[in-house]
Amino acid sequence: MDWLADSELLHYLSVFVGPFVQEDAAVFLAATLSANNPNYFPSMFFVILAGLILSDIWKYWIGWAALKNPRARAFAEKKKVVDLQDKVQRYTLATLFGARFVPFARIPTYVACGFFKVPYWKFCAIVAFTATIYALVIFAFCHLVGEVVGERFEWLLPIAGVTFALLFVGIQTLRNRRQVAKQD
Repeated sequence: MDWLADSELLHYLSVFVGPFVQEDAAVFLAATLSANNPNYFPSMFFVILAGLILSDIWKYWIGWAALKNPRARAFAEKKKVVDLQDKVQRYTLATLFGARFVPFARIPTYVACGFFKVPYWKFCAIVAFTATIYALVIFAFCHLVGEVVGERFEWLLPIAGVTFALLFVGIQTLRNRRQVAKQD
């Protein structure tokens, strides 16, 4: 098992599986690995892109499966839901593009696309398009910062990663406390 710890395969596997756990962190991991080691580019870009797309498109089926439930089907027939379904189907590109870049909007939007019967081929194509743009932006940012900062970039990454993780946990904790306070 020592060969796995020392091999690049572990890096590629982590980057591919990462979006299933935390998408944004996985993209930053892939981009920083690529910026720190030119041997990882462009292969790391394509690995994270495949992981992003696969981790996103399966969420569609959660919404689709929900329609098998009689309660969910009845909910889907309400006028406000039908109106929202019409808007999502008509503006699928704008909806999915916004969900890609708005924090905490991705999963509910992707599930809603399945629930609202957005054509699967259209959903997959747009998700692939938005994932590509997102990955390009993050990779360009990390490579640019890597060029400007140079060798110090390797020292900044752990600090940035820990800061990002602490901010994420802090925001989630505050949101949970506010929800509990509202319920009381």
